[in-house]
Amino acid sequence: MSRVFPRQITDATIALRQWRPEDFDFYAAYVGSEVAARFYGGVMDKQRAWRHLASVIGHWTLRKFGVYAAASRVGGDLQGCVGLWQPHDWPCREFVFWFTAEAYASGRALAAARLGIDAVRAVCNPHEIVTTFIHPENQQALSLAYSLGGVACGEEPLFDFGQHVRIEYADSSSNPIP
Repeated sequence: MSRVFPRQITDATIALRQWRPEDFDFYAAYVGSEVAARFYGGVMDKQRAWRHLASVIGHWTLRKFGVYAAASRVGGDLQGCVGLWQPHDWPCREFVFWFTAEAYASGRALAAARLGIDAVRAVCNPHEIVTTFIHPENQQALSLAYSLGGVACGEEPLFDFGQHVRIEYADSSSNPIP
């Protein structure tokens, strides 16, 4: 990476910000939901959700990049999350995101993901391939990735999470996001 990731990024509708203690109930509800957690490692009880959120927050210290909480600028309602993720032994830095059904329906998911990938491209080497792994049945996430200019590059196993579609985004010097 050539520069440091900002701790917060905003535009007219979305704030990508650091996680706060009051965000835990939202996070636990999302990862505790059978429908939402289906594609994100399974349902987590509150204890596991706490430890997972703590790892998401600690990732910023260990890697100097991480996953932002995505909030609406009006009202501050959380919409989901977006950012870079690379736990130990992960195959590469991954551009990750998940959003509520309401965020997808309102277009805020696309706005937040666009803001996130723009930040990745601004900070990382412009020729680095940005990658996302998405479960092949997660049509909302696949559609969002394609809307960001992502291209499916086949399926591959992702540890014990099963087969995932590898999405790659062209480097920013040859295919900038409008």
